[in-house]
Formats: sequence, C-alpha cells, structure tokens
Amino acid sequence: MTVNIQAKKLRLIQRISALDNEQTLSDIEAQLNSAKDVLNKVIKPTRKQLTVEDLIQEQNYTPITKEAFYEKVEKLNIEEPLEDLLSMLTK
Repeated sequence: MTVNIQAKKLRLIQRISALDNEQTLSDIEAQLNSAKDVLNKVIKPTRKQLTVEDLIQEQNYTPITKEAFYEKVEKLNIEEPLEDLLSMLTK
C-alpha cells in the first residue's frame, strides 16, 4: 500500500514539474488548498477526556419519565411473549 502511495506521489510531482502553464499550476494549487480547507473543517481533534455529563449537556438530553415510557409501551399493544421477542433478536 505504501509503495503505491509513494509511486502515485512521484508521478504527480513529475507531471506537475513538467507543466509550463502558470494558470494550470495556480488551479492545481487552489484545488490543493481547497481540499486542505475541507479536511480542516471536517476533521476535528479528539478530546482528552469526555464524560457522560458532557454528552448529556451538549446533546440537550432529557430522559423520559418512567410513566411516559410505560404509557408508550401500552400504546404499542405488544401481545407476543417476551421470550419470543427476545428470540427474534438472535435470528
């Protein structure tokens, strides 16, 4: 894999070195700068420490109450036995 990357870089360098058109070189430079800008926007460094509390605050998480959960379960009207439902997960 590394050999292919090195060979590709060398081919690009050779092709760019052979260019005489200043506009073409400027276009290539603009493309490279644009790609670098996109990468800088997309790739963010990872944090050294992250807690569940941090995530809760960042995502504006509000837990569902027990009553609301059971109300939703009741509305689903599930008739299958729990064992059957669990066995469906492993199929």
